[in-house]
Amino acid sequence: MKFLPRLLIPLLATALASAPVLADPAMEWVQKMSDAMRNLSYRGNFVYLHGNQLESMQIEHFRDASGEKERLISLNGEAREVIRDNQNLTCIWPSSRKVVVDLSRKNSFSPIFIPEDIKRLEKFYNMKLLGMDRIADQETMVVHIDPKDRYRYGMKFWINQENGLMMKSSLIDETNREVEQVMFTSLRLFEEGEKLEVNTLPEIGENYSLIRYRRDDGDNALAVDSAWQLNGAPGGFWRQSVLKRKIPGTNQVVQQMVYTDGLASLSVFIERQTSEIHGGSSSMGAVNAFIRILDDHAVTAIGEVPAVTVKQVAESVSYRKP
Repeated sequence: MKFLPRLLIPLLATALASAPVLADPAMEWVQKMSDAMRNLSYRGNFVYLHGNQLESMQIEHFRDASGEKERLISLNGEAREVIRDNQNLTCIWPSSRKVVVDLSRKNSFSPIFIPEDIKRLEKFYNMKLLGMDRIADQETMVVHIDPKDRYRYGMKFWINQENGLMMKSSLIDETNREVEQVMFTSLRLFEEGEKLEVNTLPEIGENYSLIRYRRDDGDNALAVDSAWQLNGAPGGFWRQSVLKRKIPGTNQVVQQMVYTDGLASLSVFIERQTSEIHGGSSSMGAVNAFIRILDDHAVTAIGEVPAVTVKQVAESVSYRKP
C-alpha cells in the first residue's frame, strides 16, 4: 500500500478543504486529479505521442512548504531538460549548447496538462465518467471532457483511483480523433525523507550560452503596447498574460498575448512583417496556426485548438490607439 509522506498530508488537506464543492462525480474526479498532481511528490516515466512523433520522458515533481519543484527530462533524441520552481523555468538544450531561463509558468512547458479551475469549465464542457480501466498496473477512473462548441478540443483523463494522479490523457479533436496522448509506464510517490534538489539558475560552462527571458531583464523585456486588442475571442477565453520582448541577437520585437479557458489555450504573437512571413493557415498534429497580415505587422494565433478558433482569434485582433 502506498502512503503519503507526513510532510505532504497538511498540504493536501488544505488544498482539498479550499476546493470548491462539486456536485457532479466526473468533476469531483477531475478536481481530485488536479489537487494530486500539484500537491503530491512523485516521479515517473511516460510516453508522449503527438503528430507522428513518439517521445519517452521522465518527470520528477516535488511539493513542500516552500512550493513546487519539477524536472522534466527527454529520454530519447536530444537530452533536453526542463527545470521549474516557483520563480524560474530553465530549459537546457545540449545540442545547441543553450540554457534558456524564463519566468515560471504552469502548463507552459510540459505535455502533462492539468486543468485548475474545474468549476469554470462546466459552462463550456460536459464531463462524464466512462468507467474503469487499468494503466501501468494501476486501477483508474476514466473521465471524458467534451466541448459544447466547435472552438475547443475534448480530453480524456485516466485517474488513479487510489491517489488521484493522472495515469493517461488524450486530446480529442473535432472529428473525435485522438491527436495527442500522454501515458505513464511507471509512476510512484516519493518515499518519506526523499527530496528533489533542483537549480533553475545553473552555472554554465564556457561552451554554453545563456539566454534570459524575464520581465525584469532590461535587455529583452519591453513595455507592452496596449493598443493591440482582441475583440472577438470565443466565449470563455480570457487573457492570461501579455508581454513584449526583443528577440536576442536580432532587432526584432514580438508581443505575445496568451488566452485560455482553463483547459484549452492559445497564443497571439504580433511582430513586424518580414519577407519570410506570409498570411495563411498551417497545422502540425494538434497544433493549428493562422497568420494574418495587418498593415505592416504579422498577427499569428497558434495553439492546441481547432483551426476555426485560431482563425477567428487572428482576425479579431485590432490596433486601437488611445
